[in-house]
Amino acid sequence: MKNYKSSKYYFSRLSDAEKDMYNSIETALDDFKPSASVRVGLTKTLSININKVISAVLYDNPAYFYVDKSMVSIMQIPMFFQFNFRYDYTRDEAEKLNAEIHRKASEFLQKYIKPGMDDLTKQRAVYRYLQSDIVPKYANTGKDSFSIIGALIRGSCVCEGMSKTYKLLCDYVQIPSIIVTGEGIRENRPEPHAWNITRINGITAHCDITWDTISGAGAYDYFNLSDSEISADHSFDSTVYPKCEPNKINYFVANNMIASDETEARKIIAANKHKKCFSIRCLFPVTLEKAMNLGFSSGTLRVNERQNVVMFKK
Repeated sequence: MKNYKSSKYYFSRLSDAEKDMYNSIETALDDFKPSASVRVGLTKTLSININKVISAVLYDNPAYFYVDKSMVSIMQIPMFFQFNFRYDYTRDEAEKLNAEIHRKASEFLQKYIKPGMDDLTKQRAVYRYLQSDIVPKYANTGKDSFSIIGALIRGSCVCEGMSKTYKLLCDYVQIPSIIVTGEGIRENRPEPHAWNITRINGITAHCDITWDTISGAGAYDYFNLSDSEISADHSFDSTVYPKCEPNKINYFVANNMIASDETEARKIIAANKHKKCFSIRCLFPVTLEKAMNLGFSSGTLRVNERQNVVMFKK
């Protein structure tokens, strides 16, 4: 039922036997089949992590919005695993929604993606599109909140739906992306959270489109961060994901918006005072009170103290 080719990071982490199982499940879901039987040898049975395989299929393929991991039941018989799927929608409903998703993605491509664009510019286009069209939710308000349907059809979703939609659009523009699961710290409390790792020009980096969208259009606090940078307010199992080093595609590095001290911050602010909106990252602790004394002109300031980012809007 997919209209695009997805990047498959989680598939790449599976054993050969698990990859065979992955392919069988994927074929069944593409055809909206009620079940799939997978033949495995006795020795392979002992080595297969079934939950890992199912999670891999669903995280690699956001277009499977019509099935949830909790809806998959598994029966093991000698030499076989049988997977039984319960779908959220009828096949007709799913096909109509899938067509609408493809229409939305095609509109995005036509409006935001131009011939000759490099991958970093395409990634920023995905960011701008999602920030302008989707309202993040803080809590589950229904089955669609966790999927691309909530984001692209309903216009609102939780972080899982946002990260799946980011991956979907990255797949459409052929940028490898991974859905990352872990915890985020908001108001000094950890909570389950999802975001992405993207690979641009051989560089892997974290992106949290949900939190940047909450901060408002033009926010790039979490655009292409390293492991150490995002760990200021995110936690995750670093053994599962590719390493993300400090990089030149980070928004603040690429745009020369990093201040090592208050003097440098004032110079950057003065050089950008003609802009209606801009952000700087400080390599020193910054609070709202301190930011108000750095020379910003009249407007609104937002301070992300964990990332030491100050955003200005006229």
